[in-house]
Amino acid sequence: MGDMLSSIDYPRARRLLILAGLAVLLIIAFVMYLRRVDTPEVIATLFFLVIFVAFMFYGLKGGLIAAVIAIAGYIGLRYDDIQAVGFGTFAGLIASRSVAFLAFGTIGGWANEQLEGALEKLEIYDQIDDETRLFNARFFLQDTDLEKSRSERYQTIFSVAVCDIPSTTLDGVDRRKRKTLLRDLGSMLKEGLRTVDRATHGRTSTRHRLAVVLPETGPEGAQIFADRLVERVGKYLQERGAAGAQGAVKGFAITYPGDEEAMTTLRADFAEIDKAEHPPENAPA
Repeated sequence: MGDMLSSIDYPRARRLLILAGLAVLLIIAFVMYLRRVDTPEVIATLFFLVIFVAFMFYGLKGGLIAAVIAIAGYIGLRYDDIQAVGFGTFAGLIASRSVAFLAFGTIGGWANEQLEGALEKLEIYDQIDDETRLFNARFFLQDTDLEKSRSERYQTIFSVAVCDIPSTTLDGVDRRKRKTLLRDLGSMLKEGLRTVDRATHGRTSTRHRLAVVLPETGPEGAQIFADRLVERVGKYLQERGAAGAQGAVKGFAITYPGDEEAMTTLRADFAEIDKAEHPPENAPA
């Protein structure tokens, strides 16, 4: 459940809520129909569907506009009856329906705007990878930005040790076991780091990429760390059913300043991963 909530974005949440809301309202209308409730009242219940969809897509303003349209529609449904017996007979019913429509549009629209804002804020500040519980690609970009600025201002250095795991290496691992394997791999890496080091994980269609930011670490120390990381990860995967992992896992280290071009390339790779993990709302699926 936690994984689902951590990875959900607003468009996906909206689709789920619309499907759930439509199902509930349609069931209510169907039950009313089976119980032979007055037809205008069954149709009036369906007006809530219009208001619901309106505030899910257009927020408070959409909910209020749809509510006003629903009130007009309900009065239209009762027009012949009003003409026959007078408005007074239906005044209370029309008033209660109007209050219900307006309350539904107002409260629903406000709640939807709050949900949208909360989920968008959660996505903006999301820094945890769902598969490994390490930091994600977005964090890597922010973190290396900060480290580069600090390096340029205070004349310090930092390095990044990278470990690449081909996706095919994990093909022989059962899907459920693969999920646990990646989560345990993340825990293992975090336990072996200094307090100041930050491990990140990103995945493309061809590989899993682990990158550890190593503040105040030079080229020699970073390369030693990268070699040990590759050996440790390869052994870990091999022992857990990833055949050939020890030979397939590769790694390298880069240091800033000194490897500016390599750093730019690495950051571009993680930018593509972040873009895939957090696509724009209007991007094609």
